[in-house]
Amino acid sequence: MLKVEEMVVENVVKTFDKDKESTEDDIRTIQKWINEQPHFLQPLERRSITNFLILNKFSIEKTKQKIDNYYTTRTKLEEIYKEITPKFSSFVQEFTQIAYFLAHPQLLDYNRVYFFKIRNPDLTEQLDNYVMARYLVACQEIRLRHDVMYGDIFVVDCKHLPSSFFLKLTPTFLYKFVFMIYQQIYSIRMKAVYVINFPSFGETLVKIVKTVIKRKLFERIHFLSEGCLINEKFPEDFLPVDFGGKGISLEKLQEIADLEFEQYLNLFDCNYLGKFKVDENLRPAKLENDEMLGFHGNFKKLNID
Repeated sequence: MLKVEEMVVENVVKTFDKDKESTEDDIRTIQKWINEQPHFLQPLERRSITNFLILNKFSIEKTKQKIDNYYTTRTKLEEIYKEITPKFSSFVQEFTQIAYFLAHPQLLDYNRVYFFKIRNPDLTEQLDNYVMARYLVACQEIRLRHDVMYGDIFVVDCKHLPSSFFLKLTPTFLYKFVFMIYQQIYSIRMKAVYVINFPSFGETLVKIVKTVIKRKLFERIHFLSEGCLINEKFPEDFLPVDFGGKGISLEKLQEIADLEFEQYLNLFDCNYLGKFKVDENLRPAKLENDEMLGFHGNFKKLNID
């Protein structure tokens, strides 16, 4: 459900006024640069490089910076990355027993749409924010290699989410996950977030989010007073029945996702992804913008195009 055909990628590339020949030149430039970096322990796959170029609007220098961040951050955020391999199966099962967080297999104007909803209300107290973060990072790893990473849309149903979960979303956690991973690695264009059934006790979280993200991005977060309003945002046959549409159910999407995740067990459990990190002893020059990555600096606001 996260795989797209090469033709889709070519169409997305055209939105940046790039043709096939110039795109190939950029890919070769990045491949050559990666091979020249002695501190990178594993070269990136071709689709991954293409996605990094798309994420950075084909700026060669920004692409290099984000790829270096991709390798470097993995050793800086071990509480998220280290547990992904070789424990992929266990944390995926732990999270998906409690909640759905699924990508729709059909792109919407080349954007990937995610749906979040509690699956088992009786288990919500067990919902761990770091387990959820690992699950989402694993999805991004798959997307990087098979999807086209043009833009994201999120639909979040907060019904049944306990207050204890919101208390876990501290500024430190949001900064690490939202700023360091979502922005400093992927730079994914967040097109919209639609939140329904948001609890009154979540106001504190909203205030925290405002301190982490730029105003322009915060304005893309829409708190819908009525769940039925989500029907106005998506085609009826696209929206899952769980959200009032006539599209595929979340349970069916989960079955598809479970089968797809099984295909990637070797990618995660054999520690293939664990090779995508750096040996700082081999880095040819001191890491630039170390504070920008958030390793030593104060909280900085997230800025996404």
